[in-house]
Amino acid sequence: MIDEAKQQVAIDYVLGELSYAESAAFEKELASDRGLRDFTRAVTEDFASLALTAGAVRPRPDLFLRILAKANPARRSKLILVSFLPWALAACLAIALLLLGMEDSRIKGELAELGRRDVLAHLQIASLQAQVNAYAKTSAIVVWNAQRQSGLLRLQELPASEPGHDYQLWIIDPAEKAPVSAGVVPVERGNAATIEFRPAHPVTTAAKFAVSIEKAGGSTVPQGQIILVGD
Repeated sequence: MIDEAKQQVAIDYVLGELSYAESAAFEKELASDRGLRDFTRAVTEDFASLALTAGAVRPRPDLFLRILAKANPARRSKLILVSFLPWALAACLAIALLLLGMEDSRIKGELAELGRRDVLAHLQIASLQAQVNAYAKTSAIVVWNAQRQSGLLRLQELPASEPGHDYQLWIIDPAEKAPVSAGVVPVERGNAATIEFRPAHPVTTAAKFAVSIEKAGGSTVPQGQIILVGD
């Protein structure tokens, strides 16, 4: 079982939040830790799956002007605007072209950070921890998009539910009197599950996520044992 601190480092690595030295150290650890490699690969796949379901997003109107303001005016002619690309992809393309044409590492860092903040502004990542010894080996990651009110749940090494029972995902919102259901979690072959989910109704803040064991078909409020919790 990978501890919570190491899981967070893996998530930061996938998102590009680590420094060069931190990334190098993490990659060295990856080479000798199979469990960490599997976890990092799973997180990468989850983010890719979420990106494919998110659809095109129009960036803030001032984003492109801010990117141009950081660029060397003499090199602006190298930018190629492809009108048929989605706005989000066009913004990423512009950032990439600017980075290729710049030599100033400080400006490269600022532009990369600018683009990353816009892309990840609405994403929340939670690593759920076992509350019951029987689920100590279970790996659970939630990627939540507050703006779209949807998310992706990835579970590994999750024991099959007992007959007459289902696993159910909950979103804990401080503004709500009770956890909000995000649906039943079907377990696939190999004790794994990857599902897209939406809450039963919109939530203001997803402070925590939890998985419980409920009667078959799920429940409107948690009634069974909570086995995983995380924020």
